[in-house]
Amino acid sequence: MLTAFLKPVSENKSAASLLVIRIGLAFTFFWAGYGKASDPAGFGMMLQNMVGIQPEMATSMALMIGILEIVSGALILSGLLTRPAAMFQVVILIGAMVMFGFDFTTGPAIWKDPTILGVAIGLVIYGSGKFGIDSLISNKVKTK
Repeated sequence: MLTAFLKPVSENKSAASLLVIRIGLAFTFFWAGYGKASDPAGFGMMLQNMVGIQPEMATSMALMIGILEIVSGALILSGLLTRPAAMFQVVILIGAMVMFGFDFTTGPAIWKDPTILGVAIGLVIYGSGKFGIDSLISNKVKTK
């Protein structure tokens, strides 16, 4: 891990930027997942009203989505399985946009939704960077 700090300054800045981005996205999904997992009936009712899902299934789906958002946030934060976790988040974000609409002209959605989607797509493309478990595993495999 110390060798990561001995790289050129620009490479360390890129890796640090990816780390900050991962922390921000992880917090966003922890927060959203916690809201759904702590009150699955509330989010389930919203799903039921918007999509017409049965009440029991809507509550179970809300709980499952909340737990998966927390797990994907933890994976993003640790840098483990970053690309698959970010891909899951892309699917969730696109699903939310389809459900709630693509009107980005007013309210917090004007910057939040497209930005979070862009960040998640960026992590799908770039991965965890040097300061993640994916990088440590990749370096161990390369050295053997």
